[in-house]
Amino acid sequence: METFHMAKKELNQVSVFENLKNKKIKQREAAKILALSIRQIKRKLKKYRKFGVASLMHKNRGRPSNNRLDEKLIRKILELVRTKYVDFGPSFAAEKLEEIDKIKINSETLRLKMIKENLWKPKIKKVNRHYLRERKESFGEMVQVDGSLHCWFENRASACTLLAFIDDATSRVLHLEFTEGESTLTLMKATKKYLLEYGRPASLYSDRGGIYKVNIHNEDEEKITQYKRALDEIDIKLIWARSPQAKGRVERLFETLQDRLVKELRLRGISDIKKANEFLEAEYIENHNQKFAVLAKSEANLHRPFKGYDLDRIFCLKEDRNVASDMTVRYKSNLFLLSKKQPTLVFAKNQIEVWESLDGEITFHLRGCQINMRKIDEIPIKLSNIREAREKSLWIPPANHPWRNYQKRDISTLVAG
Repeated sequence: METFHMAKKELNQVSVFENLKNKKIKQREAAKILALSIRQIKRKLKKYRKFGVASLMHKNRGRPSNNRLDEKLIRKILELVRTKYVDFGPSFAAEKLEEIDKIKINSETLRLKMIKENLWKPKIKKVNRHYLRERKESFGEMVQVDGSLHCWFENRASACTLLAFIDDATSRVLHLEFTEGESTLTLMKATKKYLLEYGRPASLYSDRGGIYKVNIHNEDEEKITQYKRALDEIDIKLIWARSPQAKGRVERLFETLQDRLVKELRLRGISDIKKANEFLEAEYIENHNQKFAVLAKSEANLHRPFKGYDLDRIFCLKEDRNVASDMTVRYKSNLFLLSKKQPTLVFAKNQIEVWESLDGEITFHLRGCQINMRKIDEIPIKLSNIREAREKSLWIPPANHPWRNYQKRDISTLVAG
């Protein structure tokens, strides 16, 4: 007895064509059941009467595909994956094979080959129980910002931080920058570069880290960080996320970068922050956006210009200090002395504002004026002598003071009294 290996769709056609052969149903009814045209039904019925059930099977079943890859080419590709792209995903490996080795292969074909050779384990899809927040409608309406500490250069250099700005509406990367660490100064520098290129967005979306939000003894949220103060001065709203899932755009960006960017740096032999930043600006960001950015619902760009704002005066550290009685001010273990000539009156115990620029320059301000100060190593001799004299001087009573007369009184008289 002959055995046929048929697909479910082909198996369902057997009873229909058997009824057509025995004239139990009409061709129009068969066409409606099988969702075929009457012309197709006539052609298939003619073959069924001649060859039987075998005519319903696809003729290429069991035969190799005419579009199959050459076995030598497959072996070459798999060898390249083993040697150069062993930890690459199928899609990324297919891109690099085409870009570097000039071998074009479909990513899904490569994935199946890699799974068969145990070079790739298929990922188990997790059930997402979080409700996805809809994207903003316009470019620049909200930009997510975050930093990721990671071994970006693998074992070729120590770990560093990558700061990222990504638009919520389009998933377009607006700025990437490697830094030694995520601090207020490094974040201000990166933000300033992004703003100079695109303008002011309507809002920035961040986590609740200490750089973005004061979390201790701040129930009323009256205390703000230096970074929040700078954004308020430039009219950019800072929104704090309540969970990592809420800022999923930037979290997924780092997941992609920790896979792709690390390997791009390895392929180019980049092992330091300066060269990595040059590569990001010159090549990587644009290529990344071409692959992953999407179109916004609205064509509007909500970035605003910088008319009337001085970024150097805004993006700096600002702290209050009191002028001491000897007209000195201490800031970060340094001592500064007021000059005699000033644009405004300065008195002891006046509260002045110390500005530290992104370049480390320190200036002092009072009543809207920059006051003149000079750094000194220690308190001048005259001032120190005055201070010591005030602290060590003792009061000596005069000769006619009652205390001296008391000492001369007769002790016996005192005893008798």
